[in-house]
Amino acid sequence: MNASTSAFSVRRAGRRAGGAVLPLALAAAVFAPLRASAAEVTVASTTVSPSRITSGEQAIQTVTLAEPAPAGGVAVDLLDGNEFEDLTYWQATRHRATVPAGQRSVSFPIRVQSATSAGTVTRLTARAGGSAAETSVTVDPIDARVQDVTSFTVDKRIAVEGSKITGTVRLKSPAPVGGLAVDLRQTPYESSAVSFPYYVEVPAGATGATFAMDVTAYDQPRFATVRAALSTATQFAGVIGVPKRYSVGVLGPVRHRPGNAENFGVVGLGGIWHPFGARINLTSDTPGVSAYFSGLPADGSIPSDKDGAQFSIYVDESVPAGTKVKLTASWVLGPSPVTTEFTVQD
Repeated sequence: MNASTSAFSVRRAGRRAGGAVLPLALAAAVFAPLRASAAEVTVASTTVSPSRITSGEQAIQTVTLAEPAPAGGVAVDLLDGNEFEDLTYWQATRHRATVPAGQRSVSFPIRVQSATSAGTVTRLTARAGGSAAETSVTVDPIDARVQDVTSFTVDKRIAVEGSKITGTVRLKSPAPVGGLAVDLRQTPYESSAVSFPYYVEVPAGATGATFAMDVTAYDQPRFATVRAALSTATQFAGVIGVPKRYSVGVLGPVRHRPGNAENFGVVGLGGIWHPFGARINLTSDTPGVSAYFSGLPADGSIPSDKDGAQFSIYVDESVPAGTKVKLTASWVLGPSPVTTEFTVQD
């Protein structure tokens, strides 16, 4: 309501049947509540109950305003004070809560990321207009003797862009009242192999839950390690996304002695129909560098129900670091060969 409209309303409301007008001071006092707007409403406080939880558990956050919310309600911004954004809290709240019109407060369930050390404090701030209030929730690790993430599996390790992979997490014991949130994170964080929620909730009384991962590798084969974590209880699953077209790619650095991470790549068959399988020959243009599939049928073909296959790369000690290698994947009786290039590293 702007200034001119407010003045007009006071003049109209002040008229009596006989034409007399209420004193302006009295009229202003009578109609003052009508001038409140969402921008003028302030946050009085925010609280969390219980204020101390175990990793994965649910809490209730309440935001209270200094006065009732006007028509349309009041949108309150919700933020965490961690050095790095709490993605679990973001998924639970989307950083927003609305106090309904005529109400002074709103309560909603929240989750925060699990803790690896006792007494981990997450600060939470609620803001509206120029006002803000702060609270905190303390999170303790879960006792691995009682509860744990015992497994994390995916139904497809390699999948085509635009499709879905189903992930499944399993717990040692049934989830408590309110359920239990298992955090999900991706390494590398910026990988565009797949996308998925930041946590999956195991319902109360259940020992497992599933969630969908969308494959997003639109331009080239991409790899990501997905981590399911509940405090220090952690399980990993590797997933590979491939484009809709026939493709080949090297996933990670290629070294003479790869150490804990092997030299590997993937051939993606894309959306090409291959009811009788796909026979792929891998060739290198550099002596001392070779690539080979493992775990395929005796005829060396990728089965019809697979979207691709992973391969290993061998680099002989005689190949100098810095050597550029071109690797070609030829599909027997299939589309034209595809190539990728990589540089040998120390």
